[in-house]
Amino acid sequence: MAYTEQEAKNLVIEAGHKLVREGLIVRTWGNISARISDEQFVITPSGKGYEDLTPDDIVTVTIKNCEYEGDIKPSSECGIHADVYAARPDVNFVVHTHQTYASVVSILGKDIELTEEEKQFLGDRIPCAAYGMSSSPTLRRKVKKALKASKGCSSMLLRNHGVLCMGVDFDNAFEISSMMEQVCKYKYESLTDSFAVAKLMKTDENVADAEDETEALEEDINAQGYVDYGISHIVGDDITLVLDEKEYTYKITDKKPISKGLFKRNLNRIALVHSKIYENRQISNIYHVTLPNIVDVSKTAEGFKPYIDDQAQIVGETVRCVGKIGKKPHFESPAAISRGLKDNNAVLIAGQGAICTGGSEEDTEATAYVLEKGCMAAKLAMCCTDAECVPGRIAKKERTFYKESYSKLK
Repeated sequence: MAYTEQEAKNLVIEAGHKLVREGLIVRTWGNISARISDEQFVITPSGKGYEDLTPDDIVTVTIKNCEYEGDIKPSSECGIHADVYAARPDVNFVVHTHQTYASVVSILGKDIELTEEEKQFLGDRIPCAAYGMSSSPTLRRKVKKALKASKGCSSMLLRNHGVLCMGVDFDNAFEISSMMEQVCKYKYESLTDSFAVAKLMKTDENVADAEDETEALEEDINAQGYVDYGISHIVGDDITLVLDEKEYTYKITDKKPISKGLFKRNLNRIALVHSKIYENRQISNIYHVTLPNIVDVSKTAEGFKPYIDDQAQIVGETVRCVGKIGKKPHFESPAAISRGLKDNNAVLIAGQGAICTGGSEEDTEATAYVLEKGCMAAKLAMCCTDAECVPGRIAKKERTFYKESYSKLK
């Protein structure tokens, strides 16, 4: 059943809110559409945040040739939606997400076989379209080819990119998305069972002794065993650092930012890490992130290339790791952390998670979210030889596009 145009636009807006609320997308990634006839559908606009969309922002597009009404451009991937509606008359609602487990499993480039119960919701299998750069004609061709070869399937992995869910209506599309995520979570967990502790932690023979001057004082190590690098934001030359639930304010030019009372040398070192990063980057927020998968991968003391293209965009072409695994957590110098970041938005600190940055709180949280997903993919790649990262030249294009234009979209 096709929707009326007004009904379709309202449902697309509702779907956008739901995707953000349930963490299936960040920023303006992903896109949503609804069929209004055999000839037309409506779709989210290009580069606009979901929270503030109105019906006037939703674009009406012709299935046959992707022509659209009005001055607002449709999503850059509207061609994929058009191809779905052309090939599948039973589909009336399409949701493209970057949901976590399905996006991570997509790096293997393999179809997912299903149980008989799962087939009732998802079709014979979950096919995987070959990789194409986001929003490119190549991606559209690859998805169209996979659609042709997978008649009746209601979901699809887009390798190194995300997910396509094709429902008979709004509710069905989200049911498919939820079921698909459960299937992919089980798949991921079964494949990463072999990600043994030995791969995460160096043996005693390989542990590097920390230099005396960089070892953390006992009171500066939190309960999880990390040096807490804190979180901060900057306004003008004034930095506000939150560390162990205490707030410190100092100038970016201060050589001893924290120097009175109970404040110790290592607190000054942490403050100077933030100062050094702000000196070299046009950002406003810094977070020390200790999400589980980020910490796991930081324990390998190795960087990695992006396996998912939104990581290439928002984090960078390579995730670097600074420092060595020590017998106990120790400080990395401000210069080393700043060099590790370079022009990226995140850097791993050996055994201690990552420093994530951004131009706003929203940007920094998005960096942390995408890095956590990227680290999940890196763990999967350590267990499966079929995993492939985003090609280097594509990762560079994705990063350039993000810095020059996409990061400015809200």
